[in-house]
Amino acid sequence: MRLTSTLQHDLLLGLCCLPAIAAIYLAGFTFNHVAAASIAASGALTLAFGANKTWGGSSFSLLITTTLGIAFSSWIGCLTGNSVPLYIAGAMVYAGVYVMMTNVDASAWWMLLQWSIAYLVSGYFAGTVEHAAARAALTGSGGLVQMCFLYLVFRRYPFQLKDFKPHAWLRFLRITMGKYKHKIHLQWSIFYGVLTMCLALSTVEILHVQNGYWAGMTLLICLRNNYRDSISRVQARVLGTLTGSILAAMLIDLCHSPLFLVGGFILFGYIAFSFSYSLISKSYFVFTFFVTLMVVFMISSLGASQLQVATHRLEATATGGLFALFAILMTRFFTRRQIIR
Repeated sequence: MRLTSTLQHDLLLGLCCLPAIAAIYLAGFTFNHVAAASIAASGALTLAFGANKTWGGSSFSLLITTTLGIAFSSWIGCLTGNSVPLYIAGAMVYAGVYVMMTNVDASAWWMLLQWSIAYLVSGYFAGTVEHAAARAALTGSGGLVQMCFLYLVFRRYPFQLKDFKPHAWLRFLRITMGKYKHKIHLQWSIFYGVLTMCLALSTVEILHVQNGYWAGMTLLICLRNNYRDSISRVQARVLGTLTGSILAAMLIDLCHSPLFLVGGFILFGYIAFSFSYSLISKSYFVFTFFVTLMVVFMISSLGASQLQVATHRLEATATGGLFALFAILMTRFFTRRQIIR
């Protein structure tokens, strides 16, 4: 069976993102710093998911802004993670801004999601100022490595390096942000997005769920600007996480050598971000399934038990999904009441 042109494009674009991740891990194995390489790879992986996107018609603007944003968010997440109330407060701010941008700009919305995820994850790896700076540097450097590889691929295409100069890029940001001022409106969705982020993270803390940041991530990912899409995403994410967790635990139980774990992470990561370019709308369940495989393999490569990782991801995802449903239903209820009045 011949591949469709869309699938061919996605698979080729995904292949273009693999060299950066492979190079980072090669350096990690060579210098015996696999843990540091995994953090840097997470930055490269984030940009891989955005390889097909632009912001204001510019790939460079989107990728460099995303890279700087995830580096800063990783830094602030590590610092606020030392205090649970402060960490949750910061997550609420990210959630509020993210939901506020829902109907304003899809590219900025995507970037805010990546920043929020970086913040949520880093909060569970809290440490000193030096530790936070090191994590931010690793995450940011991974993103920059990915940018360099993508530039080599896109240099004959509209990568839009016209805004490469700092003053031109800052001018672009100033003009773009000015346009958003007239589009932003306070809505019930923002209130319930902030509230449920607080409830979700508080719940996983009270229940001592490991890697509870997945609850916050699930909440944000499932909050879409379409009611039916939001509901279906909750179901697909929980089921995809369940099946992916089971398969990942079985595969890692058969072989858990570091090379196998890293290889599995790269393989499933490739499938996940290739699938995200244009096919994600056809089956979010399949996308979540491969993302779960990718995540379990990645964390297991750092020495964690695959069964515990899979279990914790499922618990936190289910918690985040339930709170996402609550936010979606309450927003719909109060919005409809306001319309009726």
